[in-house]
Amino acid sequence: MMKTVEYDVQGMHCVSCSMGIQKLLKKTKGVTDVEVQLSLSKVHVTYDESSVNDKLIVDTVARLGYKAVQAKK
Repeated sequence: MMKTVEYDVQGMHCVSCSMGIQKLLKKTKGVTDVEVQLSLSKVHVTYDESSVNDKLIVDTVARLGYKAVQAKK
């Protein structure tokens, strides 16, 4: 089942930051779409829940030196 989750990303301050996050997340198996909103420091990730979970997304962003937390609705 596909799920789209919004994350707040701390430390993302330029286009290069956002492109790096987007590129790495898109390479993650099970992730089908990534939309980065640099001006809002947000990332929307659509993924297959059978192969990706919240921890994997957070850990993937952390590999680049940023902190991602699921946005509160």
